Amino acid sequence: MITLKGLVIREEPKGESSKLIYALTRERGVLSIFVRGGMKSGKYASATQLYVYSELCCEEKTNARGETQYYLNSAEPINMFFELRLDVYKSALAAYLTELLYYSRIEGARDKNDVLRLTLNTLYYINEGKKDRELLKSIFEFRLICDTGFRPNLIGCAKCYKYEDEIMYFNIRAGEMECSSCCRNKESLYGVLLDPKLLYIVRHIALTDFERLFAIKVSPKYQQQLTEFTERIVRYYFSDKFETLAFYRSL
Repeated sequence: MITLKGLVIREEPKGESSKLIYALTRERGVLSIFVRGGMKSGKYASATQLYVYSELCCEEKTNARGETQYYLNSAEPINMFFELRLDVYKSALAAYLTELLYYSRIEGARDKNDVLRLTLNTLYYINEGKKDRELLKSIFEFRLICDTGFRPNLIGCAKCYKYEDEIMYFNIRAGEMECSSCCRNKESLYGVLLDPKLLYIVRHIALTDFERLFAIKVSPKYQQQLTEFTERIVRYYFSDKFETLAFYRSL
């Protein structure tokens, strides 16, 4: 028997009354946990619903193929992020962020604690409505990519190490940037132009200490550029179109 703290990021019905939940945990990344009778209004219904951060006590069993499977024994909610269910905009954004988590294969992340912390804090700010949703979305998208092992080189030009230029040319595919003098392919399909202000914002999200990660304000002009940048990053690494993002944009 193991006890984990995890955030429910996905639910799937299994049979007539049970369900499979996917929980992002600090210790083991994303786990699939079988919940007997989970589709009914039972004892642990509140602790195993979407967007709830809970303490989960699970049995570990090994199947015939040698795979570990988890079965819920008991659960207790820690934070239910209740307001997410009362606002369609908050709910739609939370659905998109948790879908990103599901497809991120967090099991291989180098520091699962950072990913869980990022997610819980982002959901907290969305739930409370204390920060701009579009900025929270951009921060989550790019920092998630960074914390799952794909942090690009943003320290300076990859060739001459120049810290910044009037325009820096960031290549999504290479994960590095070049200054105007060193860049030989300024029309690259994977290129993004970063002026000093946008570069500062991108560096802040990728490199700053977690305690200061959300302590940034972005003007509407640069938020539009930041949104385009982070969504391009997501499209490149996931090679997929997310229906939840399309729904969020349709609101």
